[in-house]
Amino acid sequence: MMTSIDRSAAARLVAGVAVAIVVWCGLLPRLLLVTPVARHVRLMEERGVDPAAMYYTELERLPLPPPWVEDRVILWPWQTAPDGATLGRDPRE
Repeated sequence: MMTSIDRSAAARLVAGVAVAIVVWCGLLPRLLLVTPVARHVRLMEERGVDPAAMYYTELERLPLPPPWVEDRVILWPWQTAPDGATLGRDPRE
């Protein structure tokens, strides 16, 4: 017999799946009609590139990040901060 917690979890699961279906089958196909996306798809098709099968090698190179990013952004919590402080224990140890 299902408890109220099980029913609540099942209802959340069904709601999440329904939202995913609406986005995947409704919102994303309509996104192709929006001007910037449609323009990009048309440009790729004119060049003979299938936009649905594009690989990272077919994309133009992304600009390099500015030098200040490395001073301000810490990707892993165990990295050393710019002031020399260690921000956590390295989990690989």
